[in-house]
Amino acid sequence: MLVPLRKLPHPLASCSGNRSWSSPTVPACAEKAKDVFLPAPPPPASALSTGHSYTPSPPHALPQAPQQVPTMGSQAPPLGPVQTLIFLDLEATGLPSSRPKVTELCLLAVHRCALESLPTPQGQPPIVPPPPRVVDKLSLCVAPGKACSPEASKITGLSTAVLAAHGRQRFDAHLANLLQAFLQRQPQPWCLVAHNGDRYDFPLLQAELASLGLTSVLDGAFCVDSIAALKALERAGSPSEHGPRKSYSLSSIYTRLYGQAPADSHMAEGDVLTLLSICQWRPQALLRWLDAHARPFSTVKPMYGVIASAGTKPGPSATTATVSLAQARDTSPNLGRGRKPKALLPTEGPGASPREGLLAPLGMLAFLTLAIATLYGLSLATPGQ
Repeated sequence: MLVPLRKLPHPLASCSGNRSWSSPTVPACAEKAKDVFLPAPPPPASALSTGHSYTPSPPHALPQAPQQVPTMGSQAPPLGPVQTLIFLDLEATGLPSSRPKVTELCLLAVHRCALESLPTPQGQPPIVPPPPRVVDKLSLCVAPGKACSPEASKITGLSTAVLAAHGRQRFDAHLANLLQAFLQRQPQPWCLVAHNGDRYDFPLLQAELASLGLTSVLDGAFCVDSIAALKALERAGSPSEHGPRKSYSLSSIYTRLYGQAPADSHMAEGDVLTLLSICQWRPQALLRWLDAHARPFSTVKPMYGVIASAGTKPGPSATTATVSLAQARDTSPNLGRGRKPKALLPTEGPGASPREGLLAPLGMLAFLTLAIATLYGLSLATPGQ
């Protein structure tokens, strides 16, 4: 005898009439990242009473607004708020006039939500806020392939000999691809943030990539110089203040804010952490300024002209990079006018004879032989002969 199955109430029937429930409170960034699903509908009563098998349909995802991010090679400003701040610092062999090469680099990726929820530092002087718990970091020492200046070695503690003794490798295509892979692990849009980046870090990084023909690996990234940002925020906070001119070096700003000198100055990782602490001072205002003023990294001109290394495969922007390098070396519209182009070395065409290339040197040799013979004859002549 078959016993009819009792229809069980749905587990959500005890909730409010619209069958909704509240999820626990989560951070804003986590709320944006998670997927929201509707529960699968309960099996129909007919399936339970007849004993037929029932396969529930997969859960239905709520429609989400498409996230607009810049594509690789885009020249447009960010289509939305920057999601990842990548704090960057480079150490190198010398000043821009010496065509420096990178000896150390550090990138520290922080999600926007880690700065949005920060409270204002308290105390006099305020306590230095700790770095966010969730960060991605890439720190490398690099063999520069040229001698470090004595001043740079004294400041950074790195020299070509020390880096070679530790088996460090050059800035090559593998490192360029590593930078690209590091960025692609972060939510877009990305923004590189460097102190004095417009005058040093960004052009130097572009020069290193251009020497490999790989400037396209950072297409899609944006960049901001933290000096410009901090000056703008300071003017907005006290527009009428007229005091002595302030230093905007990294250590000077840190000391003004926190009343102590930063640790590990002129080490790439130490400088990146110092810059992060400075940006934690007024993070909300900084993020608003950054969203409005970030520019594509592809617009940065290389620090100096370079020739792509042999054996590298230029990316899609290699031709553009070559033109940019030529323009970077000659920025004056009148520079170079009136100069005669350098004569090209003669090359043999398909129908040229090998003898034609020997006529000029043979004629010169005959002339020199005749001149030497004449001088020798005159030296043997005596008066009266």
